[in-house]
Amino acid sequence: MIYLDNSATTRVSDEAARAAVRCMTENYFNPSALYAPAMEAEKEMTLCREALLRAVHAPQGSRAVFVSGGTEADNLAILGSMQSLRSGVVLYSDGEHPAVREACQALRNVQARVLPLDRDGRVCLDRLPELFTGDVRLICVMQVNNETGAVMPIREIAALRDIYCPQALLHVDGVQGFLRVPFDMAHSGADSYALSGHKIHAPKGVGALILGPRFRLTARQIGGGQEKALRSGTENTPGIAALRAAVEHFPADTDLRAMKLRLWEGLHSLIPQAVVNGPDPASDLTAPHILNVSLPPVRSETMLHALEGDGICIGLGSACSSHKQRVSRVLSAMGISGLRAESALRFSLSPYNTPEEMDLTARAAQKYYDAFKAFVRR
Repeated sequence: MIYLDNSATTRVSDEAARAAVRCMTENYFNPSALYAPAMEAEKEMTLCREALLRAVHAPQGSRAVFVSGGTEADNLAILGSMQSLRSGVVLYSDGEHPAVREACQALRNVQARVLPLDRDGRVCLDRLPELFTGDVRLICVMQVNNETGAVMPIREIAALRDIYCPQALLHVDGVQGFLRVPFDMAHSGADSYALSGHKIHAPKGVGALILGPRFRLTARQIGGGQEKALRSGTENTPGIAALRAAVEHFPADTDLRAMKLRLWEGLHSLIPQAVVNGPDPASDLTAPHILNVSLPPVRSETMLHALEGDGICIGLGSACSSHKQRVSRVLSAMGISGLRAESALRFSLSPYNTPEEMDLTARAAQKYYDAFKAFVRR
């Protein structure tokens, strides 16, 4: 099988799997207990926190709160910081994951407004001065768009925030960027950062919310007071152990962009009608592991299932919403519509893919494109 849907989830690495098994069978103690083996379990959690803070270059005084994944991290950041407000404005980019968009819209006393995207799927910086008003309390912008791979201009957004609404917090959903696109939280202006283990070869069910020094949070989950009372419940120590292993052993030396370009060049040479949705694949404005391509007039699901027959797994967009809508709301926000939107495919790579798989995928796509293009309903 050729697996090119790594933005949906990833294969658990051998190192992460071994760490989880070791924690489940040997170091299985509750880290809140007081005897020595339990304290060793707590020490392992501390080492993971430190690894996460180093990975994003978090500023002095930052904290890492363990959660179940990216959705909970985003929800905790947004609802936990804004739920008690009586008024104000929350801004989110038009390309945000539903975990961010719907959390912002769920706030009762705070008005949610949208930051528009440009044709490349990046936040329109020239629109921000009119939107960054004095009543803005929170700005939510993802690091990397999960459908197009567009890298958002976080530093530029933070600089404008500092001019027009310096009191506003900036939350970054880093689920699709963590470890694959460098992020310096200390110099980015971000106040919080969400990440998920199963996007970087750790198991599903573990993630973290990194909080900068000025971020104040009210717990959304109460009980035993774990995670310094910010997220009660016995910690998922096997998942946390696996997360640490995945971070420390992530194969960062793999040239994902070279493989992505090889795939794009193969597709474009074999299917001249292919068009990229998002920034130039060779540009630093797009992540090295995500390629969104339309192959009009062949519709997305037709191509997806045809490639699946050859053992090639790809995606159409957000795995969390692919069963709910036919055309991506992200592409719509970019002004992409019609057959181009309906034929969009997302290829997302991991360090475990190979250049040869890129060639095989391009040739398979050409085979089915040539077979289907004449039979598409107009």
